Amino acid sequence: MRKFLLFLIILLFPVSAYAVDITDKLSISGAATGVYQWLNKAQGDVHNKDRGSAVIDFNVSFKPTENDEFFLRASFAKGSGFHSENSGYPFKLSPNADDLFVDLQNMNGHSRDHLQELWYSHKFPIQKDISLKLTAGIIDSTTLIDDNAYAADEITQFMNEALVHNPLANLPSYDGGVAAEFEWDKFHVRLVGMRSKNDNEDMDVRHYNWFGAQVGYKLETPIGEGNYRVYAYTTNKRFENWDTDAYKALKGIGVSFDQQLIKDILGAFFRAGWQDDSAKVNYNRMYSIGLNLNGSVWGRKDDEVGVGYVYLKSPSKNEELNNSQVFEGYIKFKLFSYKSLSSDITFDYQYIRDKDRDSENTKAGNVYGVRLNFNF
Repeated sequence: MRKFLLFLIILLFPVSAYAVDITDKLSISGAATGVYQWLNKAQGDVHNKDRGSAVIDFNVSFKPTENDEFFLRASFAKGSGFHSENSGYPFKLSPNADDLFVDLQNMNGHSRDHLQELWYSHKFPIQKDISLKLTAGIIDSTTLIDDNAYAADEITQFMNEALVHNPLANLPSYDGGVAAEFEWDKFHVRLVGMRSKNDNEDMDVRHYNWFGAQVGYKLETPIGEGNYRVYAYTTNKRFENWDTDAYKALKGIGVSFDQQLIKDILGAFFRAGWQDDSAKVNYNRMYSIGLNLNGSVWGRKDDEVGVGYVYLKSPSKNEELNNSQVFEGYIKFKLFSYKSLSSDITFDYQYIRDKDRDSENTKAGNVYGVRLNFNF
């Protein structure tokens, strides 16, 4: 309890922020997010642990014209939660997908701290409801590929990385790249190219190129809006192979659907992915499902409940891991909203299970969490 109170103090006292629209062209926004999680053993070699973190995000947008935008995003964090190697966290999938202190230092092997995005975009209006947008700079592919209305924001929705995005796709973030977005009414095509870095420092080849493409359609129905996306991705032959003396390309496909079942009240999402296991990967197949319930059911439209389940299968070449499963449920309450400043609190539960090839080494645990947000 003392650690939890300390976490709240760390989060609350640095926060003195408000939304700033300096002009109609320049705006600043952001969020302060604190997370406290504790792991409780359920099965296997898992020990009870607890960790906390606090993050402040800043976004600066400058739009000199209606069709041009310069964007900057930076984050500052205190604590690394279960991301640090010395935390002793035993599972493959992180229970908090946010970028924490250890993630914001020397980002992706570059001598760059805190700066996550820095890009310029220009939109070419072609006809009514038809446009082409080009973006270049330090970008984040997760904003363009595998997006989802109910499961794509680790700050306000699910926290486990497997329910925020498809882990198979290896979606690069905060690296140099270019993107093209074509929109025609309710139809879109997105193309992304980025250059990122391998995690394995022992590899002779340090960098690889990642390419992704997504096709999506927004469907209007009597029960509400739905979004249906199909995407594919590949890299050049710069990924680690199962044989240490060779390299392979990482490639796969995925889908990301979200659909309202009761308009503005109940929605559902579905994800699935497959990738070739020629490259050395933890998983080669996955699917996830979930529901989102709006708080208008109990008279508080800014509250919400989310539940989700994900199953990930490991390739037979992986001699250690057989599969992973995650169940997560959360309930989020709006604390207050005043002008451009708002706050909410989320109570989160995760059940995480890694089944090894040797069933005697299977691990499972319960992760309980509290997340406090201030948004401006």
